[in-house]
Amino acid sequence: MRGVLAVFRRELVLAWAGGSGLFLPAAFFAGTIFLAPLGVGTEPRLLSALGPGLIFVALCLASLTTLERIFQADLETGALDHQRLAGLSMELVTLVKVAAHWLVSGLPIALLTPIAAVMMRAETVSAATILPVLLGSITIFLWGGVGAALTAGLRRSGPLVALLVLPLFVPVVIFGAEELNHLLTGETFGAGLSLLAANSLAALAISPFAMSLALKLE
Repeated sequence: MRGVLAVFRRELVLAWAGGSGLFLPAAFFAGTIFLAPLGVGTEPRLLSALGPGLIFVALCLASLTTLERIFQADLETGALDHQRLAGLSMELVTLVKVAAHWLVSGLPIALLTPIAAVMMRAETVSAATILPVLLGSITIFLWGGVGAALTAGLRRSGPLVALLVLPLFVPVVIFGAEELNHLLTGETFGAGLSLLAANSLAALAISPFAMSLALKLE
């Protein structure tokens, strides 16, 4: 575990220093939310109806800006081979790499959700609106890590990663937008949150093994 924690600390520093930190995904997310009213109009009912779905679509697209970098550099420098030869569990190594990138890139987007809801003229905005986006972002980064592992050996693999993982994002968008719509209209948590949590647990159970296997094939 000491070795895995060292990998986590290293990845956290590299994720921030490598440009895949707070600014790019959060700026992409905020820019999408800011430009949407200019494109569809400023009518409050229209914006509040489009808001939940638009927030989750923006989350998915913003996450794609950094996914290809999760494993690419370590594969090129041989760091992954060194970690494997050191006897570290590659399932845990891949999981902590994704966790580090999520903390730097995904968590800030979730924290921006109340601001995005205000801009989309939501009826009710509270701290609880962060939870569906938080769960959705975890799932997105876990499945995104699988796509990043499958394409780690390719140059400019961003479009290919998007093609591989976007179908896996569909349940997140459907359940997340439904649950966020409940919260933004003043209702309590519904079944969408349970489905989001189940999706996150499934991704957590499957993705580390899929990422490890994909990297062994590179």
